[in-house]
Amino acid sequence: MRAVFMTLAALAALGLTGAVAVVALGLYNVSAVAGHLPGVSWVLHTTFRNSVWLRAPSEEEVPELDDAELIALGAGHYATACVPCHGAPGAEASATMRAMVPEPPQIEEAVAHWEANELFWIVENGIKMTGMPGWPAEGRDDEVWAVVAYLSSVKGETAPELVLETSEPEEYCASCHGEVGGQVPRLDILSEAYLEAQLQAYRSGKRPSGIMEQAVTSVPEERLAELARHFAETEDEAGDALVAGAELASKGEALAKVGTRDVPTCLACHGEREDGRRKGPVLDGQRRGFLEVQLTLWRDGVYDYDPLMHAAARDLSDADIEALAAYFAGR
Repeated sequence: MRAVFMTLAALAALGLTGAVAVVALGLYNVSAVAGHLPGVSWVLHTTFRNSVWLRAPSEEEVPELDDAELIALGAGHYATACVPCHGAPGAEASATMRAMVPEPPQIEEAVAHWEANELFWIVENGIKMTGMPGWPAEGRDDEVWAVVAYLSSVKGETAPELVLETSEPEEYCASCHGEVGGQVPRLDILSEAYLEAQLQAYRSGKRPSGIMEQAVTSVPEERLAELARHFAETEDEAGDALVAGAELASKGEALAKVGTRDVPTCLACHGEREDGRRKGPVLDGQRRGFLEVQLTLWRDGVYDYDPLMHAAARDLSDADIEALAAYFAGR
């Protein structure tokens, strides 16, 4: 037994010495040109697939992904954040893509063997040692699903054309705002000052959004005030596919008028006062899909920069949120 113990101790010491030598002396060649040792790529890829399979959400958690506006929102983000590595559908991989180790698969190949729930986990979490980043903002499953909706349309060969090149920030932003409805808000009902403040909040991460954080860092900071003014003055021509019935809107109106000593009614902040001013942003005529997402984020604590809004939303049920969104969208 003593001999076995001594042998194991000696092997452990040799292993530790070898590991220290590799790390401290730089013996392992990290060159991308040299690539991996034989068998390493297979081990890493097999580990990758099994890890995703184990951790991906269940298929029952996958929402409807065939909504054209959801796909368009995901496409807009993919065009700026993902194309540099995975390319556009039908496009040849660039020389830079081919030189990466591991080489990022061209988008059709990347989605071919994954289900929607697995794609969600990959987009949300990223993959170590591949250059694939995780989603920039925590708690924004709604945005991740938008990208998955686009990826699913690529897999189904129904993907919309990407807007890859724009000469001005206004054109870049307009690829979603004014073109896409659903979860994308109307900006023409909001003030210039409010829009600029939100752009700064996205830029700093105060208001978490992987899509908007990517967008706002793609625009020079000195242009943000100009963009806010442009979109406050530009009519939004995208419609709202969600039309509410009178009964649902009536329920929302009743909820909007309920308040407490500590938490005022929704209309106290978002309704127009006699002097024409509001404490909060205009919600009248805003899109239902956007309002539902935002209220859910406030309720769940993903947004936490305004304690009063979190307090107002934290006890809302999904049905309450649906009713409030229907009411304000129809005002």
